[in-house]
Amino acid sequence: MSTDAAYGDDHDWAAEETAARIARLELRVDELDALFPDPAGVGGQSPPPDDLRASGLDAWVEDYFATTFTRPLGGEWRWCRRWREHPEAVVRLDALWHAFETLRRDPDTGMAVWLRDHLDHHFVILLGSRGPFAQCTAARHELLSSLPTAQGREADHLAET
Repeated sequence: MSTDAAYGDDHDWAAEETAARIARLELRVDELDALFPDPAGVGGQSPPPDDLRASGLDAWVEDYFATTFTRPLGGEWRWCRRWREHPEAVVRLDALWHAFETLRRDPDTGMAVWLRDHLDHHFVILLGSRGPFAQCTAARHELLSSLPTAQGREADHLAET
């Protein structure tokens, strides 16, 4: 006895019902595609979450940040070519990079949000004359001293006695 004969009419009905459901679903997908066109033009596929534009922080800073957001250095604006040695700068640049990688995927307002909420805030601190590069010039790299801590004061007190 063949499989078709064992299921009889029920098998034919199930196959036809499955085909009809698939056709209805395909129609719904087409309708949804018409209602919500792909604004990025990438065929409805968004990049995977780990698909970063830059391969790392160094590449993003060197190839994007430092070449895109330029200012005349000196006076109000400071930068250090050895930025990796400034812990606060690394933290702020890393935060900017990760926010950039997330928000750049939003084709509508992502970059505007990144500029307003992230870059505009951190830029004036990062490159400001009182920021992490405050003592650096184009020719000189000088790290700021660490902030004093309670442990440091206790050490000073013990040294005085």
